[in-house]
Amino acid sequence: MLNEIIALPDYSVDYKPSPIVINNISGLQSAIAQYVARYSDLVITEDNVKETKQVRSGLNKLKKALDDRRKEIKREYNQPLRDFENEVTKLKCSIDKAIGPIDTSLGELEVQRRDRKEQHVFALIHEMAPNYGVEAAEIELDPHWLNKTSNDKKIISEIASVMKTVKETKDKLATATTMVTKYAQAVDVDPIPWIDQLKQGQDVQYLLEAIDRQVESAKEREHQRELKQQVAAAHQQETSSGKIVDTDTGEVVSLTRTLRITATKDQMWGLSSYMKKNGIKFEAVM
Repeated sequence: MLNEIIALPDYSVDYKPSPIVINNISGLQSAIAQYVARYSDLVITEDNVKETKQVRSGLNKLKKALDDRRKEIKREYNQPLRDFENEVTKLKCSIDKAIGPIDTSLGELEVQRRDRKEQHVFALIHEMAPNYGVEAAEIELDPHWLNKTSNDKKIISEIASVMKTVKETKDKLATATTMVTKYAQAVDVDPIPWIDQLKQGQDVQYLLEAIDRQVESAKEREHQRELKQQVAAAHQQETSSGKIVDTDTGEVVSLTRTLRITATKDQMWGLSSYMKKNGIKFEAVM
Protein backbone atom coordinates (compact mmCIF):
# COMPACT_ATOMS: atom_id res chain seq x y z
CA MET A 1 0.00 0.00 0.00
CA LEU A 2 2.86 2.40 0.80
CA ASN A 3 4.33 1.72 -2.65
CA GLU A 4 1.10 2.75 -4.32
CA ILE A 5 1.57 5.47 -6.91
CA ILE A 6 -0.38 8.51 -5.80
CA ALA A 7 -2.01 10.28 -8.71
CA LEU A 8 -5.21 12.14 -9.43
CA PRO A 9 -7.74 10.53 -11.74
CA ASP A 10 -7.99 12.18 -15.12
CA TYR A 11 -10.23 15.16 -15.02
CA SER A 12 -10.83 18.11 -17.25
CA VAL A 13 -12.35 21.53 -16.81
CA ASP A 14 -14.72 22.95 -19.37
CA TYR A 15 -14.29 26.64 -19.80
CA LYS A 16 -14.24 29.02 -22.69
CA PRO A 17 -12.88 32.50 -22.23
CA SER A 18 -15.76 34.62 -23.44
CA PRO A 19 -14.98 37.79 -25.32
CA ILE A 20 -16.30 40.94 -23.72
CA VAL A 21 -17.94 43.00 -26.43
CA ILE A 22 -19.04 46.57 -25.84
CA ASN A 23 -22.18 47.13 -27.88
CA ASN A 24 -22.39 50.51 -29.62
CA ILE A 25 -18.70 51.17 -28.87
CA SER A 26 -18.57 53.59 -31.76
CA GLY A 27 -21.43 55.59 -30.25
CA LEU A 28 -19.63 55.79 -26.91
CA GLN A 29 -16.41 56.84 -28.56
CA SER A 30 -18.17 59.48 -30.64
CA ALA A 31 -20.05 60.94 -27.66
CA ILE A 32 -16.93 61.09 -25.48
CA ALA A 33 -14.91 62.60 -28.34
CA GLN A 34 -17.51 65.36 -28.66
CA TYR A 35 -17.32 66.09 -24.91
CA VAL A 36 -13.53 66.21 -25.07
CA ALA A 37 -13.57 68.51 -28.09
CA ARG A 38 -16.12 70.77 -26.48
CA TYR A 39 -14.55 71.12 -23.06
CA SER A 40 -10.82 70.44 -23.38
CA ASP A 41 -10.08 74.01 -24.46
CA LEU A 42 -12.67 75.62 -22.20
CA VAL A 43 -11.67 79.14 -21.18
CA ILE A 44 -12.47 79.69 -17.50
CA THR A 45 -13.21 83.18 -16.21
CA GLU A 46 -14.68 84.69 -13.10
CA ASP A 47 -18.03 84.82 -14.88
CA ASN A 48 -18.31 81.09 -15.77
CA VAL A 49 -16.76 79.41 -12.69
CA LYS A 50 -20.12 78.02 -11.55
CA GLU A 51 -20.99 76.60 -14.98
CA THR A 52 -17.43 75.18 -15.34
CA LYS A 53 -17.77 73.30 -12.06
CA GLN A 54 -21.07 71.86 -13.26
CA VAL A 55 -19.34 70.66 -16.47
CA ARG A 56 -16.55 69.05 -14.42
CA SER A 57 -19.13 67.33 -12.20
CA GLY A 58 -20.94 66.00 -15.26
CA LEU A 59 -17.74 64.64 -16.82
CA ASN A 60 -16.80 62.94 -13.52
CA LYS A 61 -20.23 61.29 -13.43
CA LEU A 62 -19.69 60.00 -16.96
CA LYS A 63 -16.31 58.55 -15.98
CA LYS A 64 -17.79 56.95 -12.83
CA ALA A 65 -20.64 55.43 -14.80
CA LEU A 66 -18.15 53.83 -17.20
CA ASP A 67 -16.04 52.43 -14.32
CA ASP A 68 -19.08 51.16 -12.38
CA ARG A 69 -20.17 49.19 -15.40
CA ARG A 70 -16.64 47.80 -15.79
CA LYS A 71 -16.63 46.59 -12.17
CA GLU A 72 -20.05 44.99 -12.59
CA ILE A 73 -18.96 43.08 -15.70
CA LYS A 74 -15.71 42.02 -14.00
CA ARG A 75 -17.61 40.57 -11.03
CA GLU A 76 -19.89 38.60 -13.31
CA TYR A 77 -17.00 37.48 -15.52
CA ASN A 78 -14.89 36.32 -12.55
CA GLN A 79 -17.68 34.46 -10.75
CA PRO A 80 -17.13 31.13 -12.59
CA LEU A 81 -13.41 31.34 -11.74
CA ARG A 82 -14.18 31.97 -8.06
CA ASP A 83 -16.56 28.99 -8.00
CA PHE A 84 -13.88 26.79 -9.57
CA GLU A 85 -11.22 27.97 -7.08
CA ASN A 86 -13.57 27.25 -4.15
CA GLU A 87 -14.08 23.69 -5.32
CA VAL A 88 -10.35 23.12 -5.72
CA THR A 89 -9.73 24.57 -2.25
CA LYS A 90 -12.22 22.13 -0.73
CA LEU A 91 -10.46 19.22 -2.43
CA LYS A 92 -7.06 20.42 -1.15
CA CYS A 93 -8.43 20.66 2.40
CA SER A 94 -9.61 17.08 2.15
CA ILE A 95 -6.10 15.96 1.15
CA ASP A 96 -4.66 17.95 4.09
CA LYS A 97 -6.62 15.67 6.45
CA ALA A 98 -4.33 12.85 5.33
CA ILE A 99 -1.14 14.96 5.17
CA GLY A 100 -1.54 16.35 8.73
CA PRO A 101 -1.17 13.05 10.64
CA ILE A 102 1.70 12.03 8.34
CA ASP A 103 3.54 15.31 9.08
CA THR A 104 2.98 14.78 12.81
CA SER A 105 4.28 11.21 12.76
CA LEU A 106 7.29 12.12 10.64
CA GLY A 107 8.05 15.00 13.01
CA GLU A 108 7.91 12.69 16.02
CA LEU A 109 10.21 10.20 14.31
CA GLU A 110 12.66 13.02 13.53
CA VAL A 111 12.68 14.06 17.19
CA GLN A 112 13.39 10.48 18.21
CA ARG A 113 16.17 10.23 15.62
CA ARG A 114 17.80 13.44 16.87
CA ASP A 115 17.52 12.22 20.49
CA ARG A 116 19.31 9.00 19.56
CA LYS A 117 21.94 10.95 17.62
CA GLU A 118 22.43 13.31 20.56
CA GLN A 119 23.01 10.39 22.93
CA HIS A 120 25.48 8.93 20.44
CA VAL A 121 27.36 12.25 20.13
CA PHE A 122 27.51 12.63 23.93
CA ALA A 123 28.92 9.09 24.12
CA LEU A 124 31.64 10.08 21.63
CA ILE A 125 32.44 13.19 23.66
CA HIS A 126 32.74 11.21 26.92
CA GLU A 127 34.92 8.63 25.17
CA MET A 128 37.24 11.20 23.60
CA ALA A 129 37.52 13.69 26.47
CA PRO A 130 40.20 11.85 28.52
CA ASN A 131 42.40 11.53 25.43
CA TYR A 132 42.50 15.32 25.07
CA GLY A 133 42.79 16.20 28.75
CA VAL A 134 39.39 17.87 29.02
CA GLU A 135 36.10 17.22 30.81
CA ALA A 136 33.11 16.11 28.75
CA ALA A 137 31.02 18.83 30.40
CA GLU A 138 33.36 21.45 28.94
CA ILE A 139 32.39 20.53 25.37
CA GLU A 140 29.30 22.26 24.01
CA LEU A 141 27.23 20.20 21.59
CA ASP A 142 27.03 21.71 18.12
CA PRO A 143 23.42 21.33 16.79
CA HIS A 144 24.61 20.51 13.28
CA TRP A 145 26.23 17.31 14.65
CA LEU A 146 22.66 15.96 14.94
CA ASN A 147 21.90 16.40 11.23
CA LYS A 148 21.45 13.29 9.09
CA THR A 149 24.27 14.46 6.83
CA SER A 150 26.78 14.57 9.73
CA ASN A 151 28.52 11.18 9.86
CA ASP A 152 30.78 9.91 12.63
CA LYS A 153 33.99 10.74 10.78
CA LYS A 154 32.99 14.39 10.43
CA ILE A 155 31.63 14.63 13.98
CA ILE A 156 34.72 13.03 15.57
CA SER A 157 37.00 15.36 13.62
CA GLU A 158 35.08 18.45 14.76
CA ILE A 159 34.84 17.26 18.37
CA ALA A 160 38.61 16.71 18.39
CA SER A 161 39.16 20.23 17.07
CA VAL A 162 36.92 21.69 19.78
CA MET A 163 38.66 19.68 22.49
CA LYS A 164 42.09 20.86 21.36
CA THR A 165 40.90 24.46 21.55
CA VAL A 166 39.41 23.93 25.02
CA LYS A 167 42.61 22.26 26.24
CA GLU A 168 44.78 25.07 24.88
CA THR A 169 42.55 27.63 26.58
CA LYS A 170 42.69 25.75 29.89
CA ASP A 171 46.47 25.39 29.74
CA LYS A 172 46.89 29.06 28.93
CA LEU A 173 44.64 30.01 31.85
CA ALA A 174 46.50 27.65 34.20
CA THR A 175 49.86 29.11 33.24
CA ALA A 176 48.58 32.66 33.60
CA THR A 177 46.97 31.79 36.96
CA THR A 178 50.26 30.44 38.29
CA MET A 179 52.12 33.52 37.06
CA VAL A 180 49.67 35.99 38.61
CA THR A 181 49.43 34.01 41.87
CA LYS A 182 53.19 33.83 42.38
CA TYR A 183 53.64 37.49 41.46
CA ALA A 184 50.88 38.63 43.83
CA GLN A 185 52.22 36.52 46.69
CA ALA A 186 55.74 37.79 46.06
CA VAL A 187 54.58 41.37 46.68
CA ASP A 188 52.28 40.29 49.54
CA VAL A 189 48.99 40.88 47.68
CA ASP A 190 45.89 38.67 47.79
CA PRO A 191 45.89 36.89 44.38
CA ILE A 192 42.24 35.79 44.40
CA PRO A 193 40.65 39.02 43.01
CA TRP A 194 43.25 39.10 40.25
CA ILE A 195 42.63 35.45 39.37
CA ASP A 196 38.92 36.23 39.09
CA GLN A 197 39.70 38.96 36.58
CA LEU A 198 41.95 36.57 34.70
CA LYS A 199 39.11 34.05 34.40
CA GLN A 200 36.91 36.80 33.00
CA GLY A 201 39.38 37.27 30.14
CA GLN A 202 41.60 40.08 31.41
CA ASP A 203 45.11 40.27 29.94
CA VAL A 204 47.96 38.88 32.10
CA GLN A 205 50.32 41.79 31.51
CA TYR A 206 47.59 44.26 32.40
CA LEU A 207 47.00 42.45 35.71
CA LEU A 208 50.69 42.37 36.59
CA GLU A 209 50.94 46.09 36.00
CA ALA A 210 47.74 46.66 37.99
CA ILE A 211 49.24 44.70 40.91
CA ASP A 212 52.30 46.95 40.75
CA ARG A 213 50.08 50.01 40.86
CA GLN A 214 48.20 48.64 43.84
CA VAL A 215 51.45 47.91 45.69
CA GLU A 216 52.76 51.41 44.99
CA SER A 217 49.49 52.91 46.13
CA ALA A 218 49.58 50.83 49.31
CA LYS A 219 53.18 51.92 49.98
CA GLU A 220 52.19 55.54 49.56
CA ARG A 221 49.27 55.15 51.98
CA GLU A 222 51.57 53.41 54.46
CA HIS A 223 54.09 56.22 54.11
CA GLN A 224 51.44 58.84 54.78
CA ARG A 225 50.15 56.84 57.75
CA GLU A 226 53.65 56.60 59.22
CA LEU A 227 54.09 60.34 58.86
CA LYS A 228 50.84 60.91 60.74
CA GLN A 229 51.95 58.44 63.40
CA GLN A 230 55.25 60.25 63.82
CA VAL A 231 53.42 63.51 64.33
CA ALA A 232 50.97 61.90 66.74
CA ALA A 233 53.73 60.06 68.64
CA ALA A 234 55.13 63.37 69.79
CA HIS A 235 52.32 63.61 72.32
CA GLN A 236 51.59 59.90 73.01
CA GLN A 237 52.76 57.83 75.96
CA GLU A 238 52.61 54.07 76.65
CA THR A 239 51.19 53.08 80.03
CA SER A 240 52.20 50.13 82.19
CA SER A 241 49.17 48.20 80.88
CA GLY A 242 50.41 48.40 77.30
CA LYS A 243 47.98 51.12 76.21
CA ILE A 244 49.16 54.14 74.25
CA VAL A 245 47.44 57.32 75.47
CA ASP A 246 47.27 60.77 73.89
CA THR A 247 48.84 63.05 76.53
CA ASP A 248 46.86 66.03 75.26
CA THR A 249 43.38 64.49 75.33
CA GLY A 250 43.79 61.40 77.51
CA GLU A 251 42.31 59.30 74.68
CA VAL A 252 43.48 55.69 74.31
CA VAL A 253 45.09 55.67 70.86
CA SER A 254 45.89 51.96 70.60
CA LEU A 255 46.31 48.82 72.61
CA THR A 256 47.94 45.43 72.12
CA ARG A 257 46.15 42.06 72.26
CA THR A 258 47.40 38.55 71.52
CA LEU A 259 45.04 36.43 69.41
CA ARG A 260 45.26 32.86 68.07
CA ILE A 261 43.57 32.78 64.64
CA THR A 262 42.55 29.64 62.75
CA ALA A 263 41.75 30.14 59.06
CA THR A 264 42.34 28.75 55.59
CA LYS A 265 45.35 29.88 53.60
CA ASP A 266 43.21 32.12 51.41
CA GLN A 267 41.42 33.59 54.45
CA MET A 268 44.77 34.27 56.12
CA TRP A 269 45.99 36.08 53.01
CA GLY A 270 42.82 38.16 53.05
CA LEU A 271 43.17 38.99 56.75
CA SER A 272 46.81 39.95 56.27
CA SER A 273 45.91 42.26 53.38
CA TYR A 274 43.10 43.84 55.41
CA MET A 275 45.32 44.57 58.40
CA LYS A 276 48.05 46.05 56.22
CA LYS A 277 45.52 48.16 54.36
CA ASN A 278 44.12 49.54 57.60
CA GLY A 279 47.50 50.14 59.32
CA ILE A 280 47.11 47.36 61.90
CA LYS A 281 50.51 46.17 63.12
CA PHE A 282 50.99 42.41 63.62
CA GLU A 283 53.78 39.88 63.93
CA ALA A 284 54.07 36.11 63.81
CA VAL A 285 54.38 34.41 67.20
CA MET A 286 56.08 31.02 67.11
